[in-house]
Amino acid sequence: MKKRLDWLDIGKGLGMLLVMLGHADIPTPLKTYIYTFHMPLFFFLSGYLYNKAKFPNLKVFLAKRTKSLILPYLTFSIVVYLWFLLLNHLGLVNYDNNLLTPLLGSVIAERKSIWTVHTGALWFVACLFCTEFLFYFITKVGKTKKLIGFLLLVSSVIGCIYNKTVGEPLPWNVDVAMISVGFYGAGFLYKEYNKSFKRFNHLTTFVFLIIVNIVTGYFNYVLTGDRVDFYNSSLGNIVLFYLSAFSGIGAFVIVVKRMKKNKFLQYIGKNSFVYLAFHQKIVFFVFSLMIQQSVLNIETIVNHPIVEGLLYTFITVLVLIPVVFAINHYFPFMLGKTIRKNTKEFPMNAY
Repeated sequence: MKKRLDWLDIGKGLGMLLVMLGHADIPTPLKTYIYTFHMPLFFFLSGYLYNKAKFPNLKVFLAKRTKSLILPYLTFSIVVYLWFLLLNHLGLVNYDNNLLTPLLGSVIAERKSIWTVHTGALWFVACLFCTEFLFYFITKVGKTKKLIGFLLLVSSVIGCIYNKTVGEPLPWNVDVAMISVGFYGAGFLYKEYNKSFKRFNHLTTFVFLIIVNIVTGYFNYVLTGDRVDFYNSSLGNIVLFYLSAFSGIGAFVIVVKRMKKNKFLQYIGKNSFVYLAFHQKIVFFVFSLMIQQSVLNIETIVNHPIVEGLLYTFITVLVLIPVVFAINHYFPFMLGKTIRKNTKEFPMNAY
């Protein structure tokens, strides 16, 4: 079995915790900071795993990515759609359109619309497929790393122009993919030039990058009034957006590469698809409903929104452990797998 990269699993695990924390009702400054780099980070980590040798032609690429991304995306979309129908039946959500619309919307995959009111964070998976699809062609056209870098720049520029002039979500999040492919490609090139980057893996670089990340992220928010948010097509100032995103990614990678093995974070990282799919629209919803109905009174436990957000995140991690176990052992097809694996070794190849 291919040896896993521990730091990458730790990175995905810590990144997923940031995603869940960012979806909780935490103070605006902290949410704004997390959003400066957390989604670009996931595209970066996914790009690090890209292997051109695995995709000799388009047919092989489509076959592999249909199994590892599209089928899991559609399967989990159906599960959360059934959950949406249950909530609608119980009168817990208000939806005035045809109830078949979200089901069809899973295929259309146009975020922020009546088509995808049920999918939540699953928009990322659809976007990741389009990002990889675009990167596949970039690597086929770009015969050298420099040409690949140039094509990534061209795609990013086109994506940013569309974002600033039109800004409307496209099916399968193609509009975001044109931008996110730059971060995906950066992860790929980082792996290619890994030896050259090793000399920057120290505390001084980390401090510099974290300062750049905080300062540029802060000014981007203050000057534009927009929090970076791929889902809402919000980037703010483009230059400040890229500076804060790449500096945040760089600081994050330095941290996780210097960390020792962490089974907790590695577990979340290996099973991040399940946490991505279920945390926002199911676990967070139930948790909030219990608080509203006074079934759970967390005010007696916490009195600060940051602590409340951490509590949401920690409880979600625990609640979904049985779900992760069940899917890995009894429904591996949901993740594009056909062979039962031990949960601790179950490889997540979605991102």
